[in-house]
Amino acid sequence: MAMTHTQALAKLAADTLVQTLEEDVARVMARTFALGRHDAAIAANYGGHALPPLLRRWSCVLQAGDAKATALYRHKTALALAIVLHRNGLADAGLNAAARTAIDALNAEVALSDDFFRKSAQIRQDFLDTLPAPPKRSPGLPDSLTFYRAADVVAMELDGRFHALYVHGCARTNQSPIVEFYDAVFDHVPQMAELADVRARGRRYNDGVGRVARFSISGLKFLPDPAGQFTLVKACVETPPDPGHLQKGDWLYTVSDIFELQSEVDSMFGPGSKP
Repeated sequence: MAMTHTQALAKLAADTLVQTLEEDVARVMARTFALGRHDAAIAANYGGHALPPLLRRWSCVLQAGDAKATALYRHKTALALAIVLHRNGLADAGLNAAARTAIDALNAEVALSDDFFRKSAQIRQDFLDTLPAPPKRSPGLPDSLTFYRAADVVAMELDGRFHALYVHGCARTNQSPIVEFYDAVFDHVPQMAELADVRARGRRYNDGVGRVARFSISGLKFLPDPAGQFTLVKACVETPPDPGHLQKGDWLYTVSDIFELQSEVDSMFGPGSKP
């Protein structure tokens, strides 16, 4: 009997992880389809546009050490992501190789049910060894619910470096936190003492003027973040980073999401910026 993607994912017993992966893939695919309507190159290769930001975010778990994420969690993540991508018409050779290893490791550790063990060969064949059908339509855009609150200070990992963000509030009730960056880069999750005298990071525009830069972020939902990209540093921090050296813009904030935020960070700090 054929197995559906939903049935395979249910065998991982990781509801929040799977939900986050499904919403992440849906979010980035919805944007990719929208761009593809006006860009033939994107429409001809959805995976080439959608996979890099997805893997950049989830590498925070997939490439993490044991101190941050257990080996079993990394294996579950690799397998779940490969299955979710397959359902959406995408595949990555490196991820699928990790997912095959994950099946063997999960079974060796007897980490899941007997049913997972019995169906492992079918999961491997149907979702890892069989190419997915090409994506045909955009998935629905997920909600923007968030469990982050005003006055939270959060660390964001990107390519092995860490940025600190201050949550000013939400764009709507419990949706899309509005964040502002501290002007610092770290090689670890910073402590509040390291942020005590750090000013706000602004954006410099073509006129050479640095202006206040705030972003409403859809997709920043669970706390802790199942992808391990966002970490709460401290809650109820009354004093935000000082933006006094920056000019106010004619807008309140830029509407963004957790994937577009990667490009914003690259623009503001420079790609591969060092602590």
